[in-house]
Amino acid sequence: MLLACGVALLAGCAEEPDRERPEPGLGSEREARTPVIDAAGEEGRARRRERPARGRPARRRPPGDRGARVAGVVDGDTIVLAGLGRVRLIGVDTPEVHGRAECYGREASAFTKRLLPPGKRVRYRLGVERRDRYGRLLAYVWLPDGRMVNRLLAEQGYAQPLTIPPNVAYAERFAAAARRARRAGRGLWGAACAGGGERRAPSSGGGGGGAARPAPVGGADRDCADFATQDEAQRYFESIGGSPRRNADGLDADRDGVACESLP
Repeated sequence: MLLACGVALLAGCAEEPDRERPEPGLGSEREARTPVIDAAGEEGRARRRERPARGRPARRRPPGDRGARVAGVVDGDTIVLAGLGRVRLIGVDTPEVHGRAECYGREASAFTKRLLPPGKRVRYRLGVERRDRYGRLLAYVWLPDGRMVNRLLAEQGYAQPLTIPPNVAYAERFAAAARRARRAGRGLWGAACAGGGERRAPSSGGGGGGAARPAPVGGADRDCADFATQDEAQRYFESIGGSPRRNADGLDADRDGVACESLP
């Protein structure tokens, strides 16, 4: 009898820990599962932080070192920026509208006014040489969408290239833009400036069929944009007496005897 009770008691003691022990594997699964959930949550949150908000594409900031607001437009290639005064756009030359008016000058001025109404925010970068002989700041100017105003004027046929060292950073781009406008017959390269009794500069060839730029009223000189290549400009320059000592027709801005160095 006592032996039977002892056996039963021992059996009960052996079973007691089994009742207190958690189900096999339950605790270990929970412990293993918890960090996985946390890691996944952290990873998801990180992805959400890196992902741009839907419907809000990142705005491309235009180049340029500083920002300013437009206060006015003087003509096609000269504007007024608040706090800075008059600013001459580097690398391009639009026809005149003041004094001796030139063909397409009013159109160029109107185009710049449309691009740069008063109060418009722009970015600008000053040239290596910061002011011209008239005291105007010299700058490249960008619209909020990143387009450069200087280049747009040449590309749309409102200006011809004008390279004056040391401000030559975008000279090749302006020359290329003007060539495209000339080939397409846009703006001052088109028929609008060919009539009206104005003298039309002779075509230099190689322009893809586009019209040559007309000379201003009164028979003014020729410009680099009137030539397709530097060799052609050089031949003309020398034919009218150009030399390092004589900057004939203003084709040799740095007075080294080589005309229109920005041309191919």
